[in-house]
Amino acid sequence: MDRDNKRARAAASSSQGGREPSNILSLPEGPLSEVAERLVTANPRDTARNLAGFKDLGRQARTAVRGTQPGSETELAKFERRGNQLGQSARELTWKLTSELGYRPDNVALEQVRAVSNIANYLTPHMQDAVVNRIGNMEPASQALGAFNVAPNFGKFNEENKSRILDQAVELASDPDGNIRTVARNAIIAAYHQFDANQQAQAHAVPGMENILRQMPPPQHEAEERNANLDGHIAGLEAAARATGAQISYEQLQRGGLIGQAINRNYSHARADLLEATRNRDREGR
Repeated sequence: MDRDNKRARAAASSSQGGREPSNILSLPEGPLSEVAERLVTANPRDTARNLAGFKDLGRQARTAVRGTQPGSETELAKFERRGNQLGQSARELTWKLTSELGYRPDNVALEQVRAVSNIANYLTPHMQDAVVNRIGNMEPASQALGAFNVAPNFGKFNEENKSRILDQAVELASDPDGNIRTVARNAIIAAYHQFDANQQAQAHAVPGMENILRQMPPPQHEAEERNANLDGHIAGLEAAARATGAQISYEQLQRGGLIGQAINRNYSHARADLLEATRNRDREGR
């Protein structure tokens, strides 16, 4: 027992001597803030949860995000503020875009799922399930259209709902009705570059799709110029989301979908600003 106590005292002395941090919160503010920055991902919902969980670790973690200078804002704190604003706008927009989704006729629900799919990466798992369930409860022709409508945003859904959307499209791609087959296959084509290797293999296994998919050109990503007044633009989106009424007409749903696209675009710009600031800091050295 005495030997164990001596070892414990020696270990404590070694740790206090600064040779090696005993846990993540004993790191200096600089390295700890770098840990927090690495929690920022392309997925806004995951990022918000990551940063919230990190700050729950304690005061040092909160300081690593917010900084130590009163009245000043770290780059990470700025990103978090922007992300929170965009998240609130997305939540408000979700409620309006999905109003009475389960009770609307299929032609209206199809436009609702198209619009809300633009912010699928902001939706709770339960709401994602509701959107995909609504598509699955439609007649086959409308199901194919539903898969096609969400295909451009396939990558914004979680893994379970990606599988469900793809399974629907694959099944309908062999439907006896030629129109249904065509729409379902177009859904697969529209989402193809967002598939992982297993999903691509599943798509290639659809009769008649192998040659089409092998000849598809590589994805093209257009460079977007970042907004010089990003905070002002984000504030404008907040106002637009608040002003959006319950979505019933095609034009209203289309506007709501465009706001959703802008929310994701501005999240990407906010993340790019943070990454650029991090690179500049690393080049300059600490």
